[in-house]
Amino acid sequence: MERTNKPENTTTPKRGKLLTTRNLVMMAALVAMQIILARFLSIQASDTLRISFESIPVILAGMWLGPVPGAIVAVIADFLGTILSGYGTWFPPLVLGPLSVGILSGVSTKYIFRSPLAETRDTWKVAAIVIVVGFLNSFVFGLVGSTLYSCMMVKQDMTIFWILLGTNFLQRLATKPLTIAVNAAVVTVVNRAVYKPVVSHILRRA
Repeated sequence: MERTNKPENTTTPKRGKLLTTRNLVMMAALVAMQIILARFLSIQASDTLRISFESIPVILAGMWLGPVPGAIVAVIADFLGTILSGYGTWFPPLVLGPLSVGILSGVSTKYIFRSPLAETRDTWKVAAIVIVVGFLNSFVFGLVGSTLYSCMMVKQDMTIFWILLGTNFLQRLATKPLTIAVNAAVVTVVNRAVYKPVVSHILRRA
């Protein structure tokens, strides 16, 4: 009787199951990383501008686990971070930025590039995702959310929104491009070092 050995798929993890135990553990770890980066290793430059690298765990969640887990990590980390920091009431519009990061990172990886981005040849794809998502977060979704928050904090009507939006935009121009570049470098290195030897094996067993 002839015996045939089917080659084992060693590169494509199972992504169909979102809430397995292993996925939840990974999501919890990324949430913890995001909170540490956002709340304890960041600089509050102004009421509307914070310099930090808190997007990195959310980007990795989206790339590794998909858009839905990426979104979950973003929302939970933002909510828990607000409580732990003692800021008081959680303000949902502020989560627009992190939420866009998690969703867009997952959508780009899963549906545009259709790749786990684990190989050296995928380095430019990883960097492209981080840069595009970073600019959309910093100058679109996050910009709008933080400006809405500022309007509520100063208790002004929406007529001041556009003035604050322009000021916030100019402030972000001074720091966000450098932050995005650093994010791209860090995510590229971490993804290259961790995904193939560790994360892909975890996801394959999920």
